[in-house]
Amino acid sequence: MMTEKHEDHCLKSCSAHSYIRKNWLGSIVFPFSALLQQSEFLDQTEVLQRAQIFKKNCKAMFPNRRIITTVFNDEGIQFLVTRYIKALNPPQQLLDIFLHNSNATFDLIARFVSLIPFMPNTPDENDGSDIWMTSERCISLAIGNKEEHAILLCNFFLYFGKQALVLLGTSVLEGHVAYVVTQETNEYLLWNPSTGQCYKQFDPFCPLKSVDCLFDDRNVWFNIQQNNTPMAVFFDYSKESFWKQLLPKNVQGTKVQSIQVTGFPIQMPYTDVQSIIDAVYQTGIHSAEFPQTEFALAVYIHPYPNNILSVWVYLASLVPHQ
Repeated sequence: MMTEKHEDHCLKSCSAHSYIRKNWLGSIVFPFSALLQQSEFLDQTEVLQRAQIFKKNCKAMFPNRRIITTVFNDEGIQFLVTRYIKALNPPQQLLDIFLHNSNATFDLIARFVSLIPFMPNTPDENDGSDIWMTSERCISLAIGNKEEHAILLCNFFLYFGKQALVLLGTSVLEGHVAYVVTQETNEYLLWNPSTGQCYKQFDPFCPLKSVDCLFDDRNVWFNIQQNNTPMAVFFDYSKESFWKQLLPKNVQGTKVQSIQVTGFPIQMPYTDVQSIIDAVYQTGIHSAEFPQTEFALAVYIHPYPNNILSVWVYLASLVPHQ
């Protein structure tokens, strides 16, 4: 809406009057869901900031213990490590070999994961620049780092309903390692994705030297027990005196959604509404490949003398990432 005020002037003997004319230039629509997603984007930023502070505090307590709270995916988007954990169906060929022996199937799946080639890990994981692939991507490319192997094995176990978590620690033989912990009826099992071997918690031949951090699809737990050797660790992460958790209990399991925002302004002189619409379409921002993409639009018109108008159109696309 543009409002113009005009004044008519005449000789002193005449009376002066003014009138206001309103011209309709077009409509602006702000998708309400886009505004909600913008709020979720801010929530995601707060969670990532919380993760960095959490990691810093944990390192202050035990500088030599490993902890990873956030990583980047292959598109350069930063996520909590919890986002990588979800049940995944193992290849059907593996499930058909031992139809009536679940333990043999678990051993076979662990062996399968260990046969996927490894690529070198990031030299310094403390700089927060780790890049992880999803389990599906890891299988598709047939390569992965130690953490990606552990996540893949954990996700396979979750498919069977096992209670499984990824463990970050150190090994006598391999240095920095990522294991998978499964809770059985009366014991905890430690699975090494690099070799496919499984160890009981109190197995003296287990090469795992330290248990530093655990994470699943709900939370990240940092080990604050003085003795972090596997035999001495109390794995019940619900005990706050033994494990420091990243997310409060009231938000565990909440799927925090991140939003990838792309936007830019358009500046042009005003001639007519159709010219502005054409300029917006020519950007191609509406040609989104993702069906859940939503858009935000804002318009600002700055008046100049002699009814000259400068039009600013701000466009943004918002792509949700689960």
